[in-house]
Amino acid sequence: MPRSGPQLLVVALAFASLGARASEPEMRAGGDLLPAQAQLATEPPELVAKLLERGSLLLDRPGDFVHAYVVFERPVDRVYELLSATSRQAEYRSELASLETVARTPDGQIDEHRIRIVFVKVTYRLRYYFDPEGRRISWELDPDFESPMRRVEGYWELFEMDASRTLGRFATAVDVSEALPEFLEEAVTRKTLPGTLESCRGWVNADGEGP
Repeated sequence: MPRSGPQLLVVALAFASLGARASEPEMRAGGDLLPAQAQLATEPPELVAKLLERGSLLLDRPGDFVHAYVVFERPVDRVYELLSATSRQAEYRSELASLETVARTPDGQIDEHRIRIVFVKVTYRLRYYFDPEGRRISWELDPDFESPMRRVEGYWELFEMDASRTLGRFATAVDVSEALPEFLEEAVTRKTLPGTLESCRGWVNADGEGP
């Protein structure tokens, strides 16, 4: 359940600590919290402070999904535009050997990924769903393409922080078949994910020109 009172004050102070450009957390007309502030008000104060200091943070959550927050130094609509350019992921994902869009759909597209981790090469296809109004991008394995991956799914959800910054909430779940080494599943989630998210953040902050 969303928290209120002291927790909202902590979030406001954390935003204010970022300096003059955010010395007073912006609010909507009528005094409502902006979406990012409302989202972070549900989190522990120490997590919020660490996130705003580092810029990206993996979260300790139960379940199959690995969760993270990322703070982007770009307006929310621009961040959505860049992240929805899924065929450009090779510009910030070092494990991608190649990536190709193989189909367009009414609400997204299908991309073929070829990844290379150590000596293992894997090909799979992801079905992306784009929701520009909800500022959400989600994906799952294309069921029509045979792959050694049993499960690959996840999402980005974007929240306006202020006129020039965006909070991204990220989640992913990966499950590989017995045909692949056990380390691959951990390698494409918790082990390499912090670096990948930082590379993605740098790429977006550079407006897609590079980390």
